[in-house]
Amino acid sequence: MSIINVKRRLQNGHTFSGIVLLMELVFLFLLLCGSAEELDKNNVDSPKLASCSEGSIEKLAEQQTMTIDLPNLPEEAKKMEMVLIKAGSFMMGSSKEEPGRTDFEWPLHKVTITKSFYMGKYEVTQAQWEAVMGRNPSYFHGKPNHPVEKVPWRTCQKFIRRLNALGQGVFRLPTEAEWEYACRAGTETQFSFGDSAENADKYMWWRGNNKLDETKEVGLKLPNPWGLHDMHGNVLEWCSDRWELPYERGTQIDPKGPPSGFSFFFLFTNRVMRGGGIGSRAQDCRSSWRGREQSMDFHYSLGFRLVREYP
Repeated sequence: MSIINVKRRLQNGHTFSGIVLLMELVFLFLLLCGSAEELDKNNVDSPKLASCSEGSIEKLAEQQTMTIDLPNLPEEAKKMEMVLIKAGSFMMGSSKEEPGRTDFEWPLHKVTITKSFYMGKYEVTQAQWEAVMGRNPSYFHGKPNHPVEKVPWRTCQKFIRRLNALGQGVFRLPTEAEWEYACRAGTETQFSFGDSAENADKYMWWRGNNKLDETKEVGLKLPNPWGLHDMHGNVLEWCSDRWELPYERGTQIDPKGPPSGFSFFFLFTNRVMRGGGIGSRAQDCRSSWRGREQSMDFHYSLGFRLVREYP
């Protein structure tokens, strides 16, 4: 029923019961909103349709990104922002012909990530660490928006437990596969920005542009195609996996590394680190590069970024 039909019936002397009229008006309203939503698909900028589509747009935006509220975080500090990484498949590792490849990298193989997850838009910063832990262990102390470093893998677990206690979701370190999947962001090149390091300075802090030999504020370089900053360079990043030497393996589904690893003492089990850092060569910041460090060890170019489980 259209507005014109309602008007004609009124002009022609038709009588309406209150209930019937109310039902028809409700139906007309829903019809108009439905039409507006259909039009909105073709013209999202139409101001006339904002009232009908605003709720769905806000819901979509909420799914794509989220900000974690840290109670003691200073106002001027960068917020803990998370980006939704949708489930999918990719080719993990590198071919034997890839320039700069090391023997510690996985041979190329297909990996499927079956569950979407949120990944930190930035590496965890000094201010964010201090807001949760109450102190700042960083070598480059007093730089709130620089990545926190000098944090052993096991101390990162303590940070995560305290963050989880805030009731804003389940946080953890990314698996090595999740990390590379998010780093590549749908690309199959050496870096998420291509095969050449000629554009490296636009995307990463590394040995070639870090003359002061210190970490840099997160987010100053361009992000990868999925909106993540500093996946290449700045600080190396812990992953959850125990270290294992690479070997030829077939298709993997949500790999998490070996359940146990050799160590003279369990506290010193080697864990995977990814991404390269301020002192790394460009080739050691490639998407497939991988290294290891003892879980109780730390240094000024090793930090981490978080995963928050979805939803």
